[in-house]
Amino acid sequence: MPMVNDLASIPLLTTAGTSTTLGVIPGERLVVQFVRYYGCLPCQVYIGQLDAARDRFHDLGAEVVVVGGSADYQARWLTDGGITIPLLLDADHELRTAVGLSRLRWYRLASPRGARNYLRSFGSGFRPMRITSDTVRSPGVVILDAQRRPVWTYEGTVIGDYPPVGDIFEALGSRRKPGART
Repeated sequence: MPMVNDLASIPLLTTAGTSTTLGVIPGERLVVQFVRYYGCLPCQVYIGQLDAARDRFHDLGAEVVVVGGSADYQARWLTDGGITIPLLLDADHELRTAVGLSRLRWYRLASPRGARNYLRSFGSGFRPMRITSDTVRSPGVVILDAQRRPVWTYEGTVIGDYPPVGDIFEALGSRRKPGART
């Protein structure tokens, strides 16, 4: 397992199948959403929320990316549908493990709160897709600093358990980058 200070060099793939790392993504901070899998409906809705707030994240000096374990075709469906933030793949879950995110316990997969989260996602314009083996992964968001070290982590405990986007803004602080819009 890589050391936390090696997060910038963990190999990832783009939806086009090219190699990349978090180290090549510019920005003084990086907000990383970890999806269970790209076909997860509540995960897709949250991707849409982060994408809609992209300019605000930029104003706060942060870039946003999403990392999933598999299903590049599901990620491509999202980008073809208008999602503009980078959707990356970490098939071995090396990055997820390195930041300390885990798996949902079996009883959490059947949680009434998770079911409510899932049902609220219907009517969003997104659609559930084929379940992959990554369905047991916990949802989460991590903020990394310029050296790509974790400075804030939120790990969900049920399906669709992501922090309100406003909580991420708060964690990033009110400090705006020079020249940002007010």
